[in-house]
Amino acid sequence: MEEYTVRSTYTRAESAARRAADIAVVLILCFFLVFVLFKAVLVPVEVNDENVAELRMGELLLVDRVSRFIADYSVGDIVRADLGSGWAFYRVAAKGGSLYQVRAGKAYLDGSLIDESAYGGEWPEYVELDCAVPEDSVLLLPDKRPAVSGLERYLVPYSSIYGETRVRVAPLTRLSFFM
Repeated sequence: MEEYTVRSTYTRAESAARRAADIAVVLILCFFLVFVLFKAVLVPVEVNDENVAELRMGELLLVDRVSRFIADYSVGDIVRADLGSGWAFYRVAAKGGSLYQVRAGKAYLDGSLIDESAYGGEWPEYVELDCAVPEDSVLLLPDKRPAVSGLERYLVPYSSIYGETRVRVAPLTRLSFFM
């Protein structure tokens, strides 16, 4: 039986250079993926308003810019949107095709009483509001409900929504996920 020995056609220096080139390509791909992730998918945004009870000024959030192409927003989601006066965070109160009403301090969605107590904002007893949300729009409201005087200014097209809040990353003591 004959023995065969396999000999590399590369010198040690050439092999080391090839390994270094492979590592460099992998690192470049990793940096590219991280760049795409934090520039196009999960964008870091600092909170500059106090419209949502769960968020504090100066916190750093990751806002998801892609999921809206996969699934629709849900009532209660926290989104970043522009209502005409600059970017701010709001809560989705109603989606297109819904009827949002406030009667005697209670909120109704399509005729059913909804519990908004988890959001920290209660409607004053004297408030009476009606809003039919067009199909291509969404109703976004701040959690401070007594500050809301009319619902029409909170109706925005889906294109005015920057993205949905997914993760609070700073301060680390308040790290949390929004799903």
